[in-house]
Amino acid sequence: MNTSTTGALAIELQPHSPAQWIGTYYPLVETTAGRWAKVTWVLHQRLIPIGPDCQEPARWLDARSPDPGHPCYAHHRGWSGPLAAGYATALAVYDTEATEELSTLQDPQQLREATVVIPAGQLPEWVLDDLKDETTEVRG
Repeated sequence: MNTSTTGALAIELQPHSPAQWIGTYYPLVETTAGRWAKVTWVLHQRLIPIGPDCQEPARWLDARSPDPGHPCYAHHRGWSGPLAAGYATALAVYDTEATEELSTLQDPQQLREATVVIPAGQLPEWVLDDLKDETTEVRG
């Protein structure tokens, strides 16, 4: 799974209160099955006031620009300003966090410290011990 480098972000739109919706921004990732929102990585959330022309039932939006006039906001003109501003913030967060993650993976010392090596002969035993610990925790 590769994180999309096109600058495309997914925005999940959902009601937040009677007067507001909330937009949650996620990176899009490329997989062999197509593009998907990586919903485990919330980049940004923005409250959006409901206006008279903002009653569309849209739930997901594929955003590609911080420009409110961009065609990706064509069906959400009443929300294009806040959605575009949220896109700019989310993309900045993505760029910062992706760079930090990449630099962490490229630092040999941190990579060595985060690596656990299990001899091949002990792997089945290690996995079984790990599963045993998990089932003990579940049973209480």
